[in-house]
Order: sequence, then C-alpha cells, then structure tokens
Amino acid sequence: MAAPADVVDTPPSGRLVRITLLAWLAIISLDFFLNAGLLARFYRWDSPGFLTPLKMLQYIPLGYAAFLFWSILLVWLMKRLSVSGSRRGAAFGLRVGILCAAAGFCGEISIFALPVGMLFMWAIVNTVSFTIGGAVVGASLASPNLRKITRRIFALSLVCLVCGIILQNIGDNPAKKLMPGRVGFSWDNNR
Repeated sequence: MAAPADVVDTPPSGRLVRITLLAWLAIISLDFFLNAGLLARFYRWDSPGFLTPLKMLQYIPLGYAAFLFWSILLVWLMKRLSVSGSRRGAAFGLRVGILCAAAGFCGEISIFALPVGMLFMWAIVNTVSFTIGGAVVGASLASPNLRKITRRIFALSLVCLVCGIILQNIGDNPAKKLMPGRVGFSWDNNR
C-alpha cells in the first residue's frame, strides 16, 4: 500500500475528457479566426497544391481531428508532468508548439512548393494554438470547477467566430474570389 505522500492526485477520466474538449474548442476557434479570417488574405489559395474550395470544406473535419490529437497530447503530457495553472500551461504549450511547428515547417518546406511566408505563418498559428491549448489545459487542471473556464472558452469561441466572419466579408478577401455564391460556396465541380 502506498503512503499518502506517494499518492498522486489524478483527475477522473471524465474530467480529463472535458478538459481535452475545452482545449480543442479553444484551438478550433482560434484557428478559424486566424486562418479563415485574419490571415486568409496573405495565403495563396490559388496555389496548385491546394484542393478545390469545395473539397477543402469537405475535409475540414480532418483538420479539426488534428486539433483534437494536439489537445489529447497536451492533456496527456501536462497531466503526466504535473503542469498546471494557466501561465505554466501557456509556457508549456508554447515550448511544445515551437517544437511541433518548427518540425512541421521544416517538413513542409522540404516537399511543398507553397510560398515560404505562408508556411511560416502556419507555423506561427500552430505555435499560438498550442499556447492557447496549454493555457486552457493548465487552467483546467488547476481549477476545482470547470464552469468558469467553460464560460470563458465559449465566449472566446463566439468572439472568434464573429470576428472571423466579419474579416471574411470585408476588404479584399481572396476567399470571396475563389468561392463565389450566396454563402461563399460555388457548386461548380470543375473548380
């Protein structure tokens, strides 16, 4: 039998699932705001390496699955390494994000003919995503109750969604040119 000092306080698995889902929602929200809104005009969406806009839309769940795997990784590592608190979590997420983004950038630049600046922006977005994910996981692991954090993540998601949509509809957004139509989708399968 383990002595009380040796017992590690492990959150129940249901709580870990909720923490993972909160981190995932924060990462998805930030990704939408940055990639579909703020930075969209800097990307070369007409590059030959991209899928058609309709195919991109159909494959969005695969991208979001990647964010789920990132969230699972963060929860697993941070629980295992006893990283808690929003600041410690953000710092941890930043370090993991830099490593993953740098590895991705080197791998992508070695095989894609996409502009280096665009690949670099993706690396920055990925680093920021890991940072926010780490902050959410850290805050959630440190908090006895997830209600306040959940409200904050839903508020962040709403702000990111609204701002992303506004940014998509103002200025010289290339998505408007690539995806014409009432809701931004062209049903022309030849595109």
